[in-house]
Amino acid sequence: MGVKEFLEQALLIDNRINTQLATLNHYRRLSQNIGSSRLEEHFSHSKSAEAPFAKWVEKITDKEREINAEIERLLSVKLSINEFIDSVENPKWQCILRSRYILGLPWSKIAEDMDCGLSTIQRIHKQIIEKLEKQAKNPKSEMV
Repeated sequence: MGVKEFLEQALLIDNRINTQLATLNHYRRLSQNIGSSRLEEHFSHSKSAEAPFAKWVEKITDKEREINAEIERLLSVKLSINEFIDSVENPKWQCILRSRYILGLPWSKIAEDMDCGLSTIQRIHKQIIEKLEKQAKNPKSEMV
């Protein structure tokens, strides 16, 4: 795994968590739709006697477990990424890397915070990644 792929792990997990949260919210909405009750004395043997929302409650519980596991994974990955960023000696580079890969900020916000243009911040990021990739291939070189 390259440096950029390593750093992007947290962004990917975060996106997956957001997708799972959207699914969870969908399940919750579905669980609140209670179908009309039948007041007839006649019961169908082919229909389940279980309440219509019960299947959604189970799905909600399973999805919450999945999300919690992903959050645990995200925290672990972010700790690893943060330790890696700490090893970079250039404070400006640390700030750029942390803003993007720990905080998940968009490039436009990072550029604004660093008081420079979007293309400048993207060019600096490219240089950082290239130097870190080169360094990863030659571990005896000094940290950047």
